[in-house]
Amino acid sequence: MHRGVPHFILGYSASEDVLTRALPVLVFWFLLTSLGAINLDWDWQWMVITPIAGLLVLLASWIALNAIRGRRLLQPPQRVGWTEIALFVIVPAFLPLIFGGDLLGTLIIVIGQLVFLGLVFVITSYGMIAIAVWALVRLVLTLAQTFRLFTRGLPLLLIGFMFLFINAEAWQSAGELPLALLWTVVILLCVLAAIFLMTQIPRELRGLNDFSSWDQLERVADNAPVQVPDADSGSVPATAPLTLREKGNLWLVVFVTQGFRLGLVSAMVGGFFIVLGVLMIQQPTIQLWIGSSQEVRYLLEPIYLFGYPLQLSVQLLQVASFLGAFAAVYFSVYTTTDKNLRDEFFEDTVSEVR
Repeated sequence: MHRGVPHFILGYSASEDVLTRALPVLVFWFLLTSLGAINLDWDWQWMVITPIAGLLVLLASWIALNAIRGRRLLQPPQRVGWTEIALFVIVPAFLPLIFGGDLLGTLIIVIGQLVFLGLVFVITSYGMIAIAVWALVRLVLTLAQTFRLFTRGLPLLLIGFMFLFINAEAWQSAGELPLALLWTVVILLCVLAAIFLMTQIPRELRGLNDFSSWDQLERVADNAPVQVPDADSGSVPATAPLTLREKGNLWLVVFVTQGFRLGLVSAMVGGFFIVLGVLMIQQPTIQLWIGSSQEVRYLLEPIYLFGYPLQLSVQLLQVASFLGAFAAVYFSVYTTTDKNLRDEFFEDTVSEVR
């Protein structure tokens, strides 16, 4: 679980291993949803009674289920089955219906409960938090390698982007886009980068659980707390094929780890252009590029360097954000087409996964 591959646990169960770990979050959300069922137009008595009723129903259900199963009345459940799931979805949804006759509110709460339950299940089932923590640690440990990839793969891109960066059309488009549209464009570029990354991962994971000898397996296992069985060092160990869920779990580990690396590359490009723009592009130039009908908007008060004012404008931030997102697309495409760069990009992560 701490390495983010819980689906490699033999007999991994949704009711006993997943939802029981997520139970504190589900209980908290249950109580929060009960509070959300309050209508501010109600009398204050009903506003107090509704969340108390939700809490009492939760406790009564908990005690009743434990009594039926012959366990201590307040003992936490060892498994979360369909009965508990039904209570989680139905009870908060019926509170506005019972106390206020709000059918639409009931339907909205049911849909919200199902969506939240599915989200919590996926995050808990696949150890998403553990994967993210491990990926961040790997990102810090491999900063030198990421910077080396950055300097190898992006010089030509930076030269091309430089001409775009000092072009009036870029500032008139990306620099003056409404914030919502800019984020839409940035998200679309990030999705495109993720798609290119996803197409490469199955190729990198192919044959990871195939070993030519027991000696090789022992070297790869390294410090793992396992005992390699006595076997002829020259024989080939038989390994079971990975299940679909195990493959998905490994795919997710690689995807999140390399996604963080792409995000770092994108941030480095965007940061480079922000620094460059603050240093060399002054207010008259920005005004000329965006047109006299638009106003240069600044986020901070100027800082003076050698007598020149340095300011971060909103337009500069938007143009740099667009170029940074586009750099992530370029880098993800480049790593799929350049074999040497691809091998170096995936090497350390795939080695850890193996």
